[in-house]
Amino acid sequence: MNALQYLNEHQDQILRDIEWIVKCESPSRRKDLSDQCADAIYQMFYERLGVYGEAYEQEETGKHLKFEIGRGDKTVVMLAHYDTVWEEGDLSYYIEGDKAYGPGTVDMKAGIVQSMWAIKALQELDVELDYKIKFLVTADEEIKSPTGQYLIKDEAKDADVVLVVEPPTGYEGLIKTARKGDATYDIKAIGVASHAGNDPKPQANAINELAHQIVKLENLADLDNGTSINVGVIQGGSKRNVTAAEAVIEVDCRFSKKEEAHRIDEAIQAFKPVLNETQLVVEGEIGRYPMERTEQTVELYEMAKEVAIDLGQELGETFAGGVSDGNFTSAMGIPTLDGLGAIGDGLHAPHEHIVINELPRRGALLAGVLEKLNR
Repeated sequence: MNALQYLNEHQDQILRDIEWIVKCESPSRRKDLSDQCADAIYQMFYERLGVYGEAYEQEETGKHLKFEIGRGDKTVVMLAHYDTVWEEGDLSYYIEGDKAYGPGTVDMKAGIVQSMWAIKALQELDVELDYKIKFLVTADEEIKSPTGQYLIKDEAKDADVVLVVEPPTGYEGLIKTARKGDATYDIKAIGVASHAGNDPKPQANAINELAHQIVKLENLADLDNGTSINVGVIQGGSKRNVTAAEAVIEVDCRFSKKEEAHRIDEAIQAFKPVLNETQLVVEGEIGRYPMERTEQTVELYEMAKEVAIDLGQELGETFAGGVSDGNFTSAMGIPTLDGLGAIGDGLHAPHEHIVINELPRRGALLAGVLEKLNR
């Protein structure tokens, strides 16, 4: 029996485990619910793999988890998160045809369960790994990993390889060999309130000031070089006949190269007012550097392609505009392969779902990669 056959035989149990964890709702900012979900994951790993985890309590989010499997001089880190963008009760778990719907199904609770079962398949088939796996499951990825990133960086500092079990792209299951990085900023303009008719002060209008700053932001973007800048929110002013005393914009920046991250950050941090009677306050920073397509990442991808061929699959790759915790480890120079999780669609959308019949094949792909890393 091979891993694919084993996982096919246990598909119903894999799906039950996914249902169990998905029904343990875990909005990023609900510590109470997230801690309960973490406890369920902890219990599941013990019952399926016979390993005890280590829990890292957090003040404002759920606890982070670490599971260590095997031993050896080499270390493979696996990254996952169990927090979701959904508030309690926003979505329900249900099955329709070959798809399982619900909060966090594809992003990314099915990836956690599927990966755990890939490891279980290797155990049951007596495949001994000559290295240690550190499986990290964090609670705050959807809110920029304010504390999870430090656990990841600390635990991965000596890692040889990082495998991220975030969902792949599309129903084709494309592996992510590169991702954009991100930076976010709040730019606040402070003006002087006055009567728009009796005492107009166009040079003191905070909204006018931000209009100038938005043009500067547009000029910083370089789409041909993979750098985009989006002003997603603007708020300000009090009444139409009052000069705006305060206004703020929320800015999202994406870049595909590390040097572009520094260029954008240095430029925005140096923004000065254009108008004579306004002040400007810039807050924000680089969140994640890009996950760049390095030679080492390509080697991992080629290894995964070989496994896929043995399974009768084709495995493509893609460059993702979104970020993941794999950005942190890639920026540390560690070979990082992303998108090894469950196939589905609807990330952050009401139709979020996984494709049930793909669970064994995707699990077998990861099991094959883990086995090849032995060599």
